[in-house]
Amino acid sequence: MQPLKSGQVIALWFLRITLALYLFFDNIYSLRQISFESLRFYIAFAFVIFAILLLVGGFLSKPGLTVISGLIIFLLSAYQLFVSYGGTFDVGLILYLFPLSIGFFFLCQGNK
Repeated sequence: MQPLKSGQVIALWFLRITLALYLFFDNIYSLRQISFESLRFYIAFAFVIFAILLLVGGFLSKPGLTVISGLIIFLLSAYQLFVSYGGTFDVGLILYLFPLSIGFFFLCQGNK
């Protein structure tokens, strides 16, 4: 059976939309209380902003915005994974792997 090549564009948009929704709903609680002294506030804000920029980058012809957004999402997820690691892997820790891997995908793939 051959892969469905025409579905690649739809699959990429599903990845973009799903990542943006996940990062938005995962970080919206941290953004409700504006706390400029909290590092968590800035990380949550960056997650939401770059998830939106990843969506916007999909509409552009050049891959620059998508690649930069993927890089920042990848780095922020790697930071969250590193900070949250307490010696054992659990479900909460593994949830950081989803935005990490999707961010890395868009870092490598761009808008293709």
